[in-house]
Amino acid sequence: MKTLSKILLLAPLLFSFLMLSCSKENGDEKADCGPNYCISELQGTWDATEYVLTFCGQGTIPNPSSFDVIAEGGSATLTVQANGRFTLNAMIMYEGQTFPETASGTIYFEDGEFFAIQFDDDEPNDPTYFGDTLSGNTFRLNSGSVVAEWDFDGDEIDEEACINLTFVRT
Repeated sequence: MKTLSKILLLAPLLFSFLMLSCSKENGDEKADCGPNYCISELQGTWDATEYVLTFCGQGTIPNPSSFDVIAEGGSATLTVQANGRFTLNAMIMYEGQTFPETASGTIYFEDGEFFAIQFDDDEPNDPTYFGDTLSGNTFRLNSGSVVAEWDFDGDEIDEEACINLTFVRT
């Protein structure tokens, strides 16, 4: 009888241990919905009305310290699929030259809370986080930290940049 009671006492403990050790990895969950909207609500084509790079690195602040892609005659279009796949096509005008840029990847909410972009060119499971708002047909992204490089002062040395983007659904 003692052996049977030991088994009965150990069985739930063993089951709990197995459940905990077999649970999903400690990776962050990629969710389709965040606190205020779902990624599927972004499906479609969006034109940039604001695309500003701002110096946000360390050291001496360059002059100028920002570059407004739209004000300089450039453009950007964001195309989003319901599953979060996206392509951003930009035409950047600088000193009379046109520089086409393309970025693609997947957007999602990490743990259902943080807006994340996994760029195709980045290491797997190494997303970039953005502040985000969706209000009607206006979608805004703000990097808040370094996500790009730009030669603000024309010295042929790229400085670290933050990005502010505003898109309007077409």
